[in-house]
Amino acid sequence: MESNGNRLLVVDDQPDILDFVGQVAESVGYEVRLANDAKAFREAVRSFRPSLMILDLQMPQTDGIELIRELGAAGTRASILISSGMDQRVLQSAEQLGVAHGLKMAGFLQKPIMLADLEAILGQHLQAPRVPTEDELRRAIDRAQLLVHYQPKCTLADGRWAVVGVEGLIRWEHPELGLVYPDAFIALAEKTGLIAALTDFVLQEGIRQLSLWRAQGTELDLSINLSPHLVRELDFPDQLSDLMRNHGLDNSRLTLEITETAALEDPARTRDILTRLRVKSFGLSLDDFGTGFSSLTQLYRMPFNELKVDKSLGMELHQSSEARTIVRSLVDLAHNLGLRVCTEGVETAAALQFLEVAGSDYVQGYYLGRPVAATAIPPLVARPPVLAAVG
Repeated sequence: MESNGNRLLVVDDQPDILDFVGQVAESVGYEVRLANDAKAFREAVRSFRPSLMILDLQMPQTDGIELIRELGAAGTRASILISSGMDQRVLQSAEQLGVAHGLKMAGFLQKPIMLADLEAILGQHLQAPRVPTEDELRRAIDRAQLLVHYQPKCTLADGRWAVVGVEGLIRWEHPELGLVYPDAFIALAEKTGLIAALTDFVLQEGIRQLSLWRAQGTELDLSINLSPHLVRELDFPDQLSDLMRNHGLDNSRLTLEITETAALEDPARTRDILTRLRVKSFGLSLDDFGTGFSSLTQLYRMPFNELKVDKSLGMELHQSSEARTIVRSLVDLAHNLGLRVCTEGVETAAALQFLEVAGSDYVQGYYLGRPVAATAIPPLVARPPVLAAVG
């Protein structure tokens, strides 16, 4: 999801409401932060810088009226939407109180919250994204505004889905927009030729972090997305091998995720580069599998050793029998070709249970862990996130 200034902060003491509002808001186009008490809410106001807030009026310890008073005293500029099961007169009174405190009140939602009402009001406050410029991206590279977050990659071990690897994902800490996600700037980087610098940063930082984790006693594998524009340099396998050796790491610890586009642009040159990478023991994953028309041929024409099922399929597993049929078939196909399978987009216990039975070797998704800073990974490794559903 793009970071486009649409940041929603929700505070409510009911977990089911938080999950519901969060999922709807993300589907509409918001970056979402959820808080189940006033302490977490206050911290998020400072660190997350929301553009829109949804406040529950009735909460233990600190109620929504107190929070409105605090936000007014702090001069908060975010729009504020009140949510409560109380009668409309109370909601209107709370809204007028917010206006009196100088706040930008966005109306109210009567509980139980209806999907159509929530989508409509979120859509009304959705801001058009401001697209970063080439100059801004160049400054981001020069001024060290880039960082890498890591999403856990899990496999089934001793009855638990254990974290055995991570995917390195670039982020941009923009001075005005906050945390900007790659969807907002990767196309710009490829168009301007800055993609090489971004990829080099992720590789350098990810491999450095992998070495640091190892020194701390945490052994992990690392997956990195490789732009199709970079699968053209014949000396790339040697450069990458030198980088791993300089950090004391085995090449097999690194997997490069490549979309089918890379394999189609210059098949002969691509085959040369990818084959040399495999000869040097790097992993190769055919990324976003299931979204294109020519992926199937690349499974036997190029030396991939992993198939990565696109998250659009993984996110549908809990509710779509068609998605389950497709994913089960892809897992069987990959295994018959001697490939490992990683399924993205795992967001529910039902999806994870299905993949356990279907035999997906690895899984990724918000249910197992969102992308986080490097310091948050070792605790996830030490404490497996999810108990297996079946034996």
